[in-house]
Amino acid sequence: MNHAVVSRYELSTTTDEERELRCRREIARLKQLVVQLSELVLRNVTQNAEGRKSQSG
Repeated sequence: MNHAVVSRYELSTTTDEERELRCRREIARLKQLVVQLSELVLRNVTQNAEGRKSQSG
């Protein structure tokens, strides 16, 4: 069975509750990725600012 057929089959047998749960899990995962990305950006900005201070001072 090819992937497209499996996907259509899964969609037709998935209940609304299951789809909603899957969406909620995906949203939670994406929120966590946003948090991780924000932490990386903040760390990078801080390190760059410290690097500029040590170069100028």
